[in-house]
This record gives sequence, C-alpha cells and structure tokens, in this order.
Amino acid sequence: MLEVIFSDSAAGSMEFAMHHIETVIGSTLTQEEQQDAECHETQNWANAIPLQSRRSDLISLPLLLSIGAVDEPGIGAKREAALHMVYACYPRGADAPPAFAKTAQKNLSILLQRAGNGETIRVWSSNNPDEMCGTYWLMAQLCANGLEHLPVTQVSLPSFLERPDGIVVQYTNWGEVEPYLFGHMAQMGKPLPINQIRAMAQRWHQLQQENAPLRAVLNGQLVSAPETLYDSFIHREIDVQAVEFQQAVVVGSVLGKYQLGISDCWIALRMEQFIRDGLLEAVTQPELDSPVYRRILRKRSI
Repeated sequence: MLEVIFSDSAAGSMEFAMHHIETVIGSTLTQEEQQDAECHETQNWANAIPLQSRRSDLISLPLLLSIGAVDEPGIGAKREAALHMVYACYPRGADAPPAFAKTAQKNLSILLQRAGNGETIRVWSSNNPDEMCGTYWLMAQLCANGLEHLPVTQVSLPSFLERPDGIVVQYTNWGEVEPYLFGHMAQMGKPLPINQIRAMAQRWHQLQQENAPLRAVLNGQLVSAPETLYDSFIHREIDVQAVEFQQAVVVGSVLGKYQLGISDCWIALRMEQFIRDGLLEAVTQPELDSPVYRRILRKRSI
C-alpha cells in the first residue's frame, strides 16, 4: 500500500516509524535497548502497531498548496514559485524549492505508475489547509489519469486523541503525531467512495479556476481566501507587544495560540507586507543562519 503524506515533517515521522518498527518490533533488542526497557518511550514502541508498509511505499508531496497560484496542471513553475516565496524566509531556503518540486514530481510519477499497476493508496489527511489541499489535489491527479476506481483509503487526523498512555492530545497536522502512533491511526482509515473522489477532484478544479492567493478550511470546507485572511490574528499579537519587540515572539504566539494550520513563513511574509505598508519597521537584521523573523521590529505611528 502506498502511504501518501503532504508535509516533510509528517514524512519524517512516518519514515522513522517504519524504520523503528522494522528494527525493533519482533526483533531482538540490543543491549542498550534492553537497559532502556522500562523507559516510557520504549513502552510506547512496544505497544505500537506496524504500518505493514515499507519505506519505499512512502510518497511525500509537501507542495504547500494552500498558498499561491494553483491554476496549472501537475507540479509546474507556479508551484515552484510559491515554494520559493515561502522558503525564502529560511537561511539559504531560496535554493530549496527547485529540489523540492523535482522530488515531488518524481514521487507523483512513482505514485501514478504504481497505482496504475493496481497498488492501493492510503492518504493521510486532516483539516490543516495544506493537507486538505493536498488530498483534493491528489484526487484530481487520480481522476485525470483514469485512476479514480482505484481503492483509496483516507486516514483523517482526529482533533483530539487519547494516546495509549491515557494522555489526551490535540493535533493540527500529521507532522505533530508521534511516530509510534501511525500504526494505531492507520486503523481509523476509511475507503473513499468513487463519487467522493470525483467530488474532491471537481472541488479542486473550482479552486483552480478561482486561483486565490490562499486556500483555507472554514467550517470543515476548503475555500478560496484573500491573502489578508489571517492578518487580524497577527495584528492582535502585535498590539500586545511593546513599541519594539521580537518578531519571533509574535510568530510563535500566532502559531501556538490560534492553531490556524499556517506556517511560520506565511506569518513572516504578512509582516513583511506590514513593513511595506509603513505599519512596522526593522530595527535589527537577522543573523546569517537565522530565519528572517529573528529580528527586532518597531511599531510606527501612522
């Protein structure tokens, strides 16, 4: 079964889960692992359920489709431009998008080829905008290639989950899920009926025609949105800061307090617009190996 996921962090967690299960579950523990047998984490892995998939089955498509233009088929120059816009906030991040786009194109080709040969697909989706966009986009790719009849299972991330240790946690995307839980969560997967696959694909085509700057999840529905959608949350956190403040504090507060499913880079991009609008000004510059938002900003009186 092909395991399709839509973020780098989630792909890393799933790959770790596959590797850990392969080397620990059902095998002889090393001396170090035996010494650590009473550790809480070790107990979690001892109770883990294997995914029954290999690392070669992992298909990562971290395309950040909630941001930027989407009015092109497949993975093209406009998607690379959107990735470039986002990753430019990281040190040397501007060099990453071409490689990310190329890898995603390769992974999509592998998926379509193997799916065309009859392999089934399990899609890891959620109400996170990028992950929901990725799911709808993927359904459009399957329909465009005549693969909508293929068995597709969707694993939807629950808003709240009680872990095996009894702790109740809240997740906003698959990248936050502990690796040892993927096997348990796979059991929550449900088959996607062909009509639902087609409906998702049709909705994606509508979003392509609208081609808004953003796509967001409102009341569980994927909708087009203006680039200003999240600005009120950012302004709210700026308002409680002193005249001079750490931009990273605002970014972290928006991410942690409101659980909007957006990235740190999108918040930084909107604050760049605030600077261009004359609302803020930069007091310091970030260090060479730091994200652009690792600096001090000052509020300006208008």
